[in-house]
Amino acid sequence: MSAVHNSPSSGSIRFLTGSLAGKTFQINKPVTTIGRDATNDIVVKGDQKVSRSHARVLWNNGSWSIEKLAPQNILTVNQQQVQQASISDNSTIGLGDDTTFLFLIRAEVQATPPQSQPVYPSYQQAAPPQYTVEAQQRSFPAPPPQQQSFQQPFQQPPPPPYPPGAQQQSFQMRTTGLNARPDETQIASPASIGLPSLEVSSNIHGSRQSFPLVKDVINIGRDTKNDIVIREGSIISGQHLQIQRQGNQFVLIHPHPDRQGTVNGLLYQGRKIRGDEPFRKTLNRGDIFRIGDENGTLITLVFNDGTGTQQEMLAPVRPIRLGDPELSIGRKPDNTVVLSHPQVSGHHARMVREGGTYRVLDLNSTNHVYVNSELTTNHLLKLGDEIRIGPYKLVYEANQLTQYDESNFIRIDALNLKKTGNNNVTLLSNLSFSIPPRKFVALVGGSGAGKSTLMDALNGLRPAQEGKVLYNGQDYYRNLAAFSTQLGYVPQDDIIHRDLTVERALYYAAKLRLPSDFTDEQIKQRINEVLEDVELTARRKLLIKKLSGGQRKRVSIALELLANPSVFFLDEPTSGLDPGLDRKMMYLLRKLADKGHTIVLVTHATNNINSCDYVCFLCQGGHLAYFGPPEEAKAYFGKTDFAEIYSSLEPTEENRNIPEEAEARFKVSKQYQEYVLEPLKSGTGETAGINGPPKVQELKRPKRGNPFKQFILLFQRQIELFKNNTSNLILLFLQAPLIGLVLVLIVRAEIGTGIFDANKVVLCAPQIFQTTVTTNPLAPAGSSQPLGINTNGNTSSVDCNRIVTFLKTDTNGQQYVTKKANGNVNKALQDFILPGGGSLAQIALFIVAFIAVMFGTVNGIREIVKENAIYRRERTVNLGIFPYLLSKVIVLGVISLIQSAELLLIIEIFEPLHQGIFLPVLLEAYIAVALAGLAGMMIGLAASAFSANEDS
Repeated sequence: MSAVHNSPSSGSIRFLTGSLAGKTFQINKPVTTIGRDATNDIVVKGDQKVSRSHARVLWNNGSWSIEKLAPQNILTVNQQQVQQASISDNSTIGLGDDTTFLFLIRAEVQATPPQSQPVYPSYQQAAPPQYTVEAQQRSFPAPPPQQQSFQQPFQQPPPPPYPPGAQQQSFQMRTTGLNARPDETQIASPASIGLPSLEVSSNIHGSRQSFPLVKDVINIGRDTKNDIVIREGSIISGQHLQIQRQGNQFVLIHPHPDRQGTVNGLLYQGRKIRGDEPFRKTLNRGDIFRIGDENGTLITLVFNDGTGTQQEMLAPVRPIRLGDPELSIGRKPDNTVVLSHPQVSGHHARMVREGGTYRVLDLNSTNHVYVNSELTTNHLLKLGDEIRIGPYKLVYEANQLTQYDESNFIRIDALNLKKTGNNNVTLLSNLSFSIPPRKFVALVGGSGAGKSTLMDALNGLRPAQEGKVLYNGQDYYRNLAAFSTQLGYVPQDDIIHRDLTVERALYYAAKLRLPSDFTDEQIKQRINEVLEDVELTARRKLLIKKLSGGQRKRVSIALELLANPSVFFLDEPTSGLDPGLDRKMMYLLRKLADKGHTIVLVTHATNNINSCDYVCFLCQGGHLAYFGPPEEAKAYFGKTDFAEIYSSLEPTEENRNIPEEAEARFKVSKQYQEYVLEPLKSGTGETAGINGPPKVQELKRPKRGNPFKQFILLFQRQIELFKNNTSNLILLFLQAPLIGLVLVLIVRAEIGTGIFDANKVVLCAPQIFQTTVTTNPLAPAGSSQPLGINTNGNTSSVDCNRIVTFLKTDTNGQQYVTKKANGNVNKALQDFILPGGGSLAQIALFIVAFIAVMFGTVNGIREIVKENAIYRRERTVNLGIFPYLLSKVIVLGVISLIQSAELLLIIEIFEPLHQGIFLPVLLEAYIAVALAGLAGMMIGLAASAFSANEDS
């Protein structure tokens, strides 16, 4: 099988203006970088408008192109500003304001692009660098210096020649637990003298050691016979890995060729490679491999090619040729432009040719279309317009659409963040730093240092009052809606319902967050993927309340992973976990960062902080005391333990200015220059943002989802929550009949039976007939005494049913009904009713209504406040207020109606009701009691919404 080699045609760059005017540089390789920094292939000095890493010239698929390496850089091709463009013979390219050059192509094509050797710095032979090893020490004379060339190797350079005698020596490097240290001599690292090397570190000891790769075969493992010995318990197998030199490349092989498998396998880019799974990888600069166990212990291996070049992590770029009258954009494979990501709808947008340009149309997508960070459904494009769909940025140019996949390439720059609280207390004090893509950063410090405040300023939940937060060079506060779907946030409180199973909790979250055209099968596949990421596949059917604290936190992380966010923010995810679970959690987050997510973590625990790439130490008042690798922090502070750093940053009675002094000391340190200033300058291309922060603009929230679909989903979830909490459901439906029985017993004990009988509820007086008839028609038989007046002068009473009979059957009664009530017997009856009767029945009915109100209030009093963290997180994603409240009202309302019916039925069984006015008596009473229950439920929900926590 033959391989086709894509060889670049020989090109050259002739500078027309600027500091290099008149000079010509040959280009014979696929990638050539240009910038102000000395690590570039072509170094442009003297022009401050040219960034440290400004642009690169690419040879790809038989054509040349150029692209800028940061969004704010100025790059023109034939007087047109571009992000990326094809170039041809005699193209005129401009960098910044003052530097221009001509790109020239020679006709001849070489068989293979020439590869140049790295340039090695020379040093005195008398004092060669020494590597401290367990058994022996070896010294290396420097390789002969070579003439510097601008043609650095493409991707993987050829390994440098062996130092004299190195090939004949058995160079065995040993270390015990990675704790071996060099002697007092100042040691040069292998990379610094141009040797490919493997850097080995442990998250337990925080140690790092570089091993030069000077043999054709390098064995790695726990056994002392290996070339690189790693003694870290049983995590590493006796023979775990092997690195082989194959031509101009190094290849890593797992498992070791002499073994069938390894105990803990290998981790690469967040993917778990099983111990018995064959794996080969040609090594490129910066490749990171990890070996870890179930307890969270991690051994990290980093390959350095020895060239000393630094390359920024740039989002993958794909040019899309325009020409068709219509292009469809979406997740499904039948689109013209396929963007395979969970945040992209199946058919997300369409571009239609109109005149000399294109019009972009939103096809009712879930996460919308943004043009130049503005939400749009219909927009006529202009040159340079940036279309954002999910994590993809599409830049419209004259004849092409340049696609940038930023799903795993979000860089965060914080510029002069300031914030004050009540009484003008400083919370953030002018903080500036940069978080590169795919990095794991911990924000640490004592209580009140501003860790959570800083994190919420970075994620936009509680923006800083002054300063900027840039996401890939764009002001995040002004473009919140465009970036909101790319953020995952796990607060300190769980954002999951404990009465759902793991799988069902993820299902409901997926239905809320993922595009509406995701099928149930696709959702199930996505759930399987995130459960595998957080290692909870075996517990998918368990109720969340049956999981441990660490496992519940993993479910929260899995929930955020559903939409595959580019950036993760976690607030105290290890709070309350024992040291073993803390290590496992950091191990999981390390894997996620390796997989391409940028992780920002707030924590108090520093035992396992070596798993992070950077640590940000804050002290009281939000002052920045340190930002950089964790293994350098101890040396910087002169402490042997991270806990000692905490105490050293706390103000004392003798010195209240310790935070300010710590910040001032850091700003003059080499760490500040290397890890703060230089990254900010290279990323923003300017220092103006550091010196003059603008005020934060008003945030623009993204549009919410479909209210009706959200209501149906939330209603189903609410039903399932009650169904899964069987004990609570039984209690809800038993309390009404139980309390009803207690009420009946009390009434019978205090009042007696028949409290709702007609003659106990209401009595009538017939004395109004004494002036019209000689003998009261209602008097008992044989009595001549008018019934209306007793002998003692008090008004007497009779059963109102006798009055009704009289009004209906007696001639005098019928005349009275006709004259006084226009024939309405019930209306006429009101004239006979005695005031003040039935007070005991009224009290009993009031108690029944009050019980119904209390049932409703109790049902709703905790319903919102107990989901406070869940609601706030779902609200920031796409949850609407109306569907959320309506789902609560409907479900709780049904429960209140059932409770009212149960209560009233118990009353009716033991103390029957009599005589309704407009409807049957039982129905009339139920309407009154049910309305009381619903009113109580609304009172409970209102109180729950205003409560700060469940205790209040």
